Amino acid sequence: MIPIPDLLNREPFLGIDREALSDLLGLAILGREIGTEFHDLMAEADTPPTTWRPEFFEQDLFIDRLIAESFEIAMDGVQYPINERFLRRALSATPIDLRTIEFRQSILREMDENEEILASAKQLYRELFALLSLHRTPRYHRIVDTAAHNLDILKQSRLVIDLMHDGFGSARSGLKRLHEGAAAIHETEEYRTLAALLDYEDQLAQLNLDIALGGDGRIRRVEVRSLDECSDNRFWTRPIKRFWGRLRLGIGGYSMTNRELLNRVIERVYVSLSPALIPLIQMLGQLELYLAVRALRDRAAGRGLAMCIPEILPDHDTGPAFVCEDLWNPLLLHQERAPVPCTVSTAGSVPITVVTGPNSGGKTRLIQAIALAQLLAQSGLYAPCGRGRLRVQNGLFVSLIERESADQVEGRLGRELVRIRTLFEEMEHGSMVILDELCSGTNPSEGIEVFTLVLQLLRRVDPVAYVTTHFLDHARSLEENHHELGGLEFLQVELDEARRSTYQFNGGVARTSLAALTAERLGVTFENLSTAVDRRRTKAS
Repeated sequence: MIPIPDLLNREPFLGIDREALSDLLGLAILGREIGTEFHDLMAEADTPPTTWRPEFFEQDLFIDRLIAESFEIAMDGVQYPINERFLRRALSATPIDLRTIEFRQSILREMDENEEILASAKQLYRELFALLSLHRTPRYHRIVDTAAHNLDILKQSRLVIDLMHDGFGSARSGLKRLHEGAAAIHETEEYRTLAALLDYEDQLAQLNLDIALGGDGRIRRVEVRSLDECSDNRFWTRPIKRFWGRLRLGIGGYSMTNRELLNRVIERVYVSLSPALIPLIQMLGQLELYLAVRALRDRAAGRGLAMCIPEILPDHDTGPAFVCEDLWNPLLLHQERAPVPCTVSTAGSVPITVVTGPNSGGKTRLIQAIALAQLLAQSGLYAPCGRGRLRVQNGLFVSLIERESADQVEGRLGRELVRIRTLFEEMEHGSMVILDELCSGTNPSEGIEVFTLVLQLLRRVDPVAYVTTHFLDHARSLEENHHELGGLEFLQVELDEARRSTYQFNGGVARTSLAALTAERLGVTFENLSTAVDRRRTKAS
């Protein structure tokens, strides 16, 4: 049995629909034009079971935007279109198995440390992309050209298999599976038949000539010295047998050229080989994930920002749950001003951290960066920090943005309370929870009551939680009377001498939200607005 060259899972897993993909491969060899069906099958592939639920974090973390803006593959001046839906699915199906996380990290490390392996991975991606392109858009229509196109598919298939075999024999990480899978394919009768057919088509015979040239450069004489057919190829037959075969077909009323006969043979060889190609289509998307996240790391480095392969601890570890030095938000990478890194660490193993500070001080971007760091790190990829030490989380729940629609029955507070109920009814214990400005949509006294209730209940589900708030007096009360809610930690936005945010965070609770200063910065003062009103009145009169 041919092993599955799965590059994402410690236990090999084939998520793509084998039957549907087999049908598509069959249609392609018949010359049917295939549109986006291959990409659709990859995007809809199953993933191994996980307790992470995409509906709890995908929208609030803008995963689609992250992939569209920051994940790309360009090699040798060629920009390759990535399968964004496959990458989103791969990221959202975050593993909780530490062995799988470390399996992925080892692949990235080997690409970093071994230039030959990296070059082979890039070449394999290019050739796999070319193979899929041949299947997707046939360039030929006549019978003779269909045979040529199908031969191109077989040649490209052989090239991919041989590259897997020759390019990854020295690999030490999960990339070794590429060599092992190709070695198993090499041992099959289907591959030997493929190799014999391509050798036969490439060199039916060897013709040696003597050519005499005159002083004017023109050919004077051509003599055939020898004509040696490749008689040791399994597809070779004696000329007399080929003649009688054609004669019998003609007598029977069949008119078939050598090319038509060859096309029938090509189709038969391809159909027998196609089961071995199915895992390779899945492998294209997996290589895409590794190469795209490397491109993100390189782009970040160009702006002076570090990404690392962090240390990942098991979910039962009792040390600090989250430590990231020089953490930054990947969603800000494409802004004109580069993100400002900061260091974030927890003291406890199941901390609930209350974050306070002025408006536009960076609180929301911080907790968004924390969630993205956990997501990328636990996906076995580079985390957006210089050094990281994170614990496996059983899920991720993020509530950052307000979703509005015309048919909503509940108001802002009602919708937020529904989200809170969902959190405690459905979220796995031992998850990361990110809540932005909890209960800010009601009057402070009632909001504080619900805020306290949420903190009390969070303590019972063993989370790593980050909660921002503008209930500063209440936050200071909690800090001073920490015994009331044990395990609380506090972060506040650091301000410079001009009371502007440095986008760094220190321990403690902010003294003010600086709403007046923010209003002044944005021109929302009595004087500015009065001037604007007077100007409009004068213009109207």
